Amino acid sequence: MNIDLNQLKVLIALDEERNITRAASKLFVSQSAASHSLSKLRERFNDPLFIRTSQGMMPTAFVQKMLPILRQGMGSIERSVTVEKNFDPAHDPHTFYIGACDYFEFIAMPELAAICTESAKNIRISVDINSEHVKIDRVEGGHLDLYVGVDNIQKIPNNFNQHPWITDKYVGVVAKWRDIPNKLTLNQFAAESQVHLPISGSAADVIDNWLQQQNSYRNIQMIAQSYSVGGLISARSGLLFCAPSKVANQLVKMLPLKIITLPEGIPDLSLSILSHKLYDYHGSVKWLLKQILSIK
Repeated sequence: MNIDLNQLKVLIALDEERNITRAASKLFVSQSAASHSLSKLRERFNDPLFIRTSQGMMPTAFVQKMLPILRQGMGSIERSVTVEKNFDPAHDPHTFYIGACDYFEFIAMPELAAICTESAKNIRISVDINSEHVKIDRVEGGHLDLYVGVDNIQKIPNNFNQHPWITDKYVGVVAKWRDIPNKLTLNQFAAESQVHLPISGSAADVIDNWLQQQNSYRNIQMIAQSYSVGGLISARSGLLFCAPSKVANQLVKMLPLKIITLPEGIPDLSLSILSHKLYDYHGSVKWLLKQILSIK
């Protein structure tokens, strides 16, 4: 049954005011508009709905049964709109699901944890690490709130908004005991045995793509799935580990590693946050996006 919700509001207002003029005023519509809505509903339900008496407009038995359900339904709609529009992270419990790579987990999650602990104690954040295509599909399906991905790896669908987040320069980390130049040439870099962390679920990698353009390649001896493990391998084995500078600065505080400069020309790592146009107007998503974009 196709019924205008604004027409149903007339029934609630008329029950409260018992007068069509006052009901119209309460709804901020003209008396003729309210009367027209009442007439349409009478025709729809084949019931007079309200009958004029000495005590005002009185609801029929049909309306009396309908009103509790109408009030509950209208209240639920208004609450859902108000909660989303006026999302309050300090009080509203909410769980966010973010599709991301290890860089986001390593750099952003500690900062988000600090924000939530300080001012948003009812907020929970879960990171989902899957392939890019899986994450895109999960955002569109409403299973993920945001997706943090590497720029220029895949085409962004038209129904997504892209929010540039961070650009980070690649450096090398290696065990402190290694006797190695502070700055590597291309040939020295290619000759080094390395531990590698795939930045994305696809085969694309900015360093290897750049090396291919230089008609060169590197010797990857170990592949890790997190920066922490890559750093541990490098500290124990002496293998060179390429990492974004923000990650490297944290690793050298945690492990006996040192930072060295990579050959000139290696591209930076750039990441963006993708949000779906169907959901990114929500107050909760806007809040989360703002927090992530503040982390630099």
